[in-house]
This record gives sequence, C-alpha cells and structure tokens, in this order.
Amino acid sequence: MTKYRRRTARRQRRNRQLIIRLLIGLIPLIAIVALILPFLNSQKESKVEQVTTSSTSQVQEASTATSSSSAAAEEPAEISWEQQAEPVKLPILMYHAIHVMAPEEEANANLIVDPITFESHLQALQNAGYYTLSPEEAYKVLTENVLPAGKKVVWLTFDDSLWDFYSHAYPLLKQYQMKATNNVITGFTENGQAGHLTLEQMKEMQAAGLSFQGHTVNHPDLEYSSIEAQTSELTISKAYLDSNLNQNTIAIAYPGGRYSADTVVLTEQAGYKLGVTTNHGLASASDGLLTLNRVRILPTTSAEGLLAEIAQ
Repeated sequence: MTKYRRRTARRQRRNRQLIIRLLIGLIPLIAIVALILPFLNSQKESKVEQVTTSSTSQVQEASTATSSSSAAAEEPAEISWEQQAEPVKLPILMYHAIHVMAPEEEANANLIVDPITFESHLQALQNAGYYTLSPEEAYKVLTENVLPAGKKVVWLTFDDSLWDFYSHAYPLLKQYQMKATNNVITGFTENGQAGHLTLEQMKEMQAAGLSFQGHTVNHPDLEYSSIEAQTSELTISKAYLDSNLNQNTIAIAYPGGRYSADTVVLTEQAGYKLGVTTNHGLASASDGLLTLNRVRILPTTSAEGLLAEIAQ
C-alpha cells in the first residue's frame, strides 16, 4: 500500500469515528424532543381552544346584548296616565300626501308635504316631548281627561290612504318610533285602485303599530248625500276594516271635512266613537267627539311653526 493510500484510509476511519460519535451524542437530544413535542402540541391546542371559546363567548355575549338592547328599544314603555285639572286640548294633525311634488300635481299642492319637511316635524315633536296617540288612546284622553305622565300628546292623522304613506311616511314613523292613523277610502283599497294602499301593506303597518280608520267607501260629500247613501258609506267601510284588519274601527274622517247634523247621528249609529273634521283648531271633548277639530299641515308648515301652533 502506498503512502498516499495509507493516509486516505486513516482519514476515512477518523471521519467514520467522528460521525459515529455525533450520532451517539444526538440520541439523547432526539429522545428529549420526542418526549417534549407531544406536550408542546397539547399546550398549543389547549390555548387555541381557549382563544376560540373565548372569542365565541364574546360574540355570543355581544349578540345577546344587542338583541336585548333591540328588544328593549322596540318594547313600548308602560304608560302612566294622570288625571288633568283643566280640560285637555288635543292637537290632531291632518296630513294627506308625503312625497316630493311633481309639476303636474300643482293643483293639489296644499295636500303634499315633502318627506324632509315631514321628518323635521317628527323630530321637533320628539324633541319637545310629544307622545303620539292611537285612536283608542285619543278616545281615552278626551273622555277621561287624562295625559301620559310627563308627556304632551298629539294624534297624527293622514287622509285618503295614499301610496306614499307606505313608501315615505311609514319608514320615518318607524325611525322615530311614532304612531299614526291613516283614514282609508275602503272602496279604493278593495278595488285595487292605483295610487292607494293595498290591504297587505295596511296589515304590515298595523303589525308595526300604525292604525287604519274610516274615510268612507267612495269619498263622497256626506253633507249633501242622502240618508241611505250616508248610511251605506259609513257602515260598509267600517265593516270592511273591522273584518279585514280584525279590529273595531272607532274613528272616521269625513271626506273633505263635509258633514251635517244627520251625518253625526248616522256616524254614531254606525258604531264610531270619534269623528274628525277639517275645522281648524285643537280638539276638545266640548266640541263633540264626532266633530273634532284638526290642525291642517301645509307644505309650508315649518317645524317651529307647527310647535307654536299646537302649544298650549
């Protein structure tokens, strides 16, 4: 064997011995890692599970809190009624249409209130501490001479069951959590006349706290109608609302505000408890429950002007 080969052989033996020593030294380290790794994985999984559980719990708690808050906001507060020393004067506001007037509607301009103006009215009433009444509450106020504790009252009424009560007024009334009454021309609803509320829309809004009362079947001038025609208009419209909305309809708005002494008698005989007119002013029991005044709302009625007009 040459001298070169002997040196190469010795180098190879030393390398093999070095590798063997390294492997022998790594064995304890590998064993320790093998023992620790499952423990580390277990700890990691436990932490992930804790974080996930905590996050889920927080989300559930937040969801529950939101639901509770929403439910609390939607649930009406219990009303405490207080007897009044002086006769109550009730503002009954008279609206018709709530939309932006088109040029071709100029003939009916005084009946159309812009939605922005309407919202300013609601906001002003809310800020001034007004409580909006249902027809039944309006009857209670006038017959028992009571008011909700710490509140002023107003009854929002809309004549003619127009389409925009659903599309424009309803969303704003919901936003401000206010009640209102629409006086329905029942023949228009029953026949599906364009531009007027459908029965399905009325049922949806009724479920949300709004109310629907009488405005006759065909919107005639009751003052100059025959006894038979008036009786038919008053009773058939009430029966339609009673049956389809599962209610006892207690109020009527006389079409165009026109009525006679006969109309008042026939209205009472038909089963109505309240009748609203277009006579201007605040309503009171002394005026007669079937001939109540209203405050006409014009497109030019400002929020400040409204509050000034109904202040007592």
